[in-house]
Amino acid sequence: MDKKKRFRTGRRQSARRGILLDDDASDDLGNFKGEPKNLHDYFRELSDKRASVREEAVSWILKALIDNIEQEFVEKNFVTLLYQCLHCIKKGSAKEMEQAAHTIGLLAMITSVDNAHEAYEDVKTVLSQRLKSKLKTLKILDCLAVVTFFGASNSDETEEAMQLIWKFIHPESDSSMKRNHSPAVLTAAISAWSFLLSTIDGWRLSYNNWQGAISYFSNLLDNNDETVCAVASEALALIFETNCLEKFSTEAKDTHGSIREGVTSMKIHSKKELKDNIIKQLRSRSTETSNENITTQDTKTGFNAVLAALDFLEEGNCLITYVTIGGQKITLSTWSQIIQLKFMKQFLGKDGFVKHMMENENFHDVFEFMPKTRNSLGSILYIPEREEVTIRFFRPPVPRHQDCSLLPFKSREERQLVKKLTMSPSSNLSKARTQLLKKHRLLSSEERKNDSFAVADGIQLE
Repeated sequence: MDKKKRFRTGRRQSARRGILLDDDASDDLGNFKGEPKNLHDYFRELSDKRASVREEAVSWILKALIDNIEQEFVEKNFVTLLYQCLHCIKKGSAKEMEQAAHTIGLLAMITSVDNAHEAYEDVKTVLSQRLKSKLKTLKILDCLAVVTFFGASNSDETEEAMQLIWKFIHPESDSSMKRNHSPAVLTAAISAWSFLLSTIDGWRLSYNNWQGAISYFSNLLDNNDETVCAVASEALALIFETNCLEKFSTEAKDTHGSIREGVTSMKIHSKKELKDNIIKQLRSRSTETSNENITTQDTKTGFNAVLAALDFLEEGNCLITYVTIGGQKITLSTWSQIIQLKFMKQFLGKDGFVKHMMENENFHDVFEFMPKTRNSLGSILYIPEREEVTIRFFRPPVPRHQDCSLLPFKSREERQLVKKLTMSPSSNLSKARTQLLKKHRLLSSEERKNDSFAVADGIQLE
């Protein structure tokens, strides 16, 4: 006790290092912060042995790729980023696995086609093993869908990924994976499957892979969960849009597995009957939810998949919707377009989707969208510092007096000629002046339009 009293008030001794610190000084050290980490610092920490450090690193890299795209960083470090994230999926915690899967999907969105295809081969191998075990995160399904979307080089590769998801959501097709899924898992899996189906032309699809899909999805229309019913409705509408129902329904086949000839009228009848049954189910579901005051609309977009699918099957036309991004409208006139945009927006979030639509060239190709360019001064269009209109015409020499005491005399014909060349509405000078004024009006109009086309914070369905 005596030794403790010898220390002066306001000072304490460090038990670990044996140094004296003023209380005020220790507070200053506690508030001291080093330089903030940058993206390359987090990139190096991906290989750290501590799970908490890796988790933080993946989180920051993920945020950077969503908010800023960072294409140069991705291209330079693509291989290392890919394999470090795959390692996190194999060995990491559930949260680390979720963030790593999300990051791999973004890498495929941002990088070149060749790199995306390399990612497809490796991701398909790793994620196929994850789908056979207990699924720790739904991002595994999203990751597989996005990487296949950007990395598959043909429809066969796309169907391979679809089969992995199909065996996961349809246990009867693979007895080794038979298990019950929660509504959230089922919704994510069906959305991923439909997303990939939207990229394939119907005539390219295999006859053997998707038999019974219509029956499976139509059974889900009676599911108690509204989100499951909604994605099943979208999947059915997309299948009918492919106009290849025989590839998704059970047909009469011979012993060799091919569809028997001579049953054309029966097939037409069965297709009509199949369509009528689905319409009946959708109408019943819509009436049921309406009577019970249950909303079937997407809470974020207001899109009602059940009613839209019902209208499509009855009328034969997809509901046309518009999406406004950065002041520009994108028209969605097919189920393929609606499903692709909805999935991308869900994967990136509202702000991330707008950012990638405006700046990611891969998105410009997918959605055939070219954002209006804006210069560094904001919405002001380029206006040259000086503009001139020059016109040349021949004017015959006028004889003058030798002393030049008087102005040259102009005859009536000469005055009319000058007036015709300079003042007449049909003169070249007047035409050039009109073109210049029209150009200025067009520039002013575009400038006012761009003032109202400030980059939107989100997407608006109309």
